[in-house]
Amino acid sequence: MLTSPRLTLREFRIGDAAQLYDLYHDADVMRYTGEQPFPSVRAVEDFIDAYPYYREHGFGRWAVIEKSSGDFLGFCGLRRDNPTPEVDLGFRFFRRYWAKGFATEAARTALAAGFDEFGLNEIIGRSMRENLASTSVLHKLGMTFREATEDGGLLWLIYVIDRNTFKSPGALPGIRP
Repeated sequence: MLTSPRLTLREFRIGDAAQLYDLYHDADVMRYTGEQPFPSVRAVEDFIDAYPYYREHGFGRWAVIEKSSGDFLGFCGLRRDNPTPEVDLGFRFFRRYWAKGFATEAARTALAAGFDEFGLNEIIGRSMRENLASTSVLHKLGMTFREATEDGGLLWLIYVIDRNTFKSPGALPGIRP
């Protein structure tokens, strides 16, 4: 479990299934993901039950819970996509929590855990070219543009940050966890 001033990031639980189902069925939330919604709450439960990343790597996408209300806001976390060694930062929040700093706060917390607790040297972030809000979050985190790639006919911008840049005092003012 990870914490920040306003948030708790924790592993998914079966009880999160209905909220994840709703999150994946919001067209605005899914617009820039390249993913399809889950067909049922049961499918989300199966996904959570089989979710391999916590066992395989010690980290994964985490449920983001607002401390003051206990509300499920969405998810944020790290994922290693085999066969590449890269670890990807990802986040997705219900629309009602957009533009409140939650994505940046959760992502900052996930990056800190990646470097401090999991010993990662570099973390990437992907954003569809049209997804200006997510790209803005990656910039706020101090990530820098590395390249543009195409996957499934979609253009993705790849950003990167390394341990030294993230931890360098004064290099990235205002983005410390």
